[in-house]
Amino acid sequence: MTAYTPPAPHRVPLPTRTPARTKTIPHARNRIGALMALTGLALALLSLYLPWLSTGESERISALGITEIIDVRSVAPVLFLGLLVLSLLVSVTALTRLGAFAVAATVVAVGVLAGHLAFVWTLILSTGTTEPALSGLPADATVTFGPYVAALGFVMGAAGSAWAARSARYVKSARDPE
Repeated sequence: MTAYTPPAPHRVPLPTRTPARTKTIPHARNRIGALMALTGLALALLSLYLPWLSTGESERISALGITEIIDVRSVAPVLFLGLLVLSLLVSVTALTRLGAFAVAATVVAVGVLAGHLAFVWTLILSTGTTEPALSGLPADATVTFGPYVAALGFVMGAAGSAWAARSARYVKSARDPE
C-alpha cells in the first residue's frame, strides 16, 4: 500500500482566471473619491441658500432669489434635477464601485462646472454696469461668495468622481484581449 501524496500547490493562476478578473479593487480610494464628490455636491446645494449678490442697501440675494429676479424659474427645476442625477451617479459609484457610473459622474460634473462658470461670468459682467447682460438685477449689485462656494463644490464633485473612476471596477467580457 502506497501513501497518498497530495499534488503541489498551483504556482500559476488557473487558466480560467485571467489577471484582469483577479484584480483587487482599492475600496478605500474609491470610497474616498465618492465621499469627496458627495461633499462637493452638498456644498453646491448649500450654496443655493448662500448670498450670491449683495446690494448697497445691505440686501443679500441668494441663488434662488436670482432665479426669481431674472425670471429663469423655468430653468431652476432642470438645474436641480441635474444635481440630483449627479448625486445618484456618485452614490451608485460609492456603493458599487462600477467604473461606468464614476466616469459618467465625472463627465456630468465637468459639464455642470462649465455651465456654472459661464453663468457666473455672465453674472459678474452684469453687475456694476449700465448695460447688464442679465436684465432685472439691481444696479448696485456685487457678486459675493455664494457662486464661488458652488464652483468649489462642482470642482470637488468632478475631482472626487475622477478619483473614484480611477480606482473603480470595469466589467470586461471574456473575449476581451488583455
